[in-house]
Amino acid sequence: MASGKLNTLFIPLILLTILYIFAIIFFHFVEGWSFLDATYFTTMTISTVGYGDIIPTTELGKVGTILLVFAGVSLAFYLITTFGVIREKKFDPHIQKRLDVLRSITTLQTKKLGKHQLKHIKNKMRGARRP
Repeated sequence: MASGKLNTLFIPLILLTILYIFAIIFFHFVEGWSFLDATYFTTMTISTVGYGDIIPTTELGKVGTILLVFAGVSLAFYLITTFGVIREKKFDPHIQKRLDVLRSITTLQTKKLGKHQLKHIKNKMRGARRP
C-alpha cells in the first residue's frame, strides 16, 4: 500500500524533474545562457517568482517560456496537491479525532446539554465509536 502512495507522488515529481532539466538545457542552447543562468531562470519561472533580471530575447525562447510557465506551474501544483492528498489520507483520521474532541469541549463550555448529549460527548472523548 505504501508503494502505491510512493508511486503516486513520484509521477508528478519525475515529470517536474524532466521538465526542469529539459528547460535548463533548452534555455542554455536557445538563449545562450550559462547553465547557472538557465537554472536560475527556470527556477524563478516555475516558482512564479519571476524577478525579471534575466529574460528571453529570442522568439523561440519566449515561446519556450510561455510553455514552461503553463507546464511548470501546473506540474508544481500537481505535485503539491498530490503530496497534500497523501498527507491528508495518512494524518486526517488522527487529526479529525482530535478536532472532534476540541469541538466537544467547546460545546460543553458554551451550551446547556441533555444527558444523552453529554454521554455522546464522553464517548467521543474516550475514543469510543459513535452508536
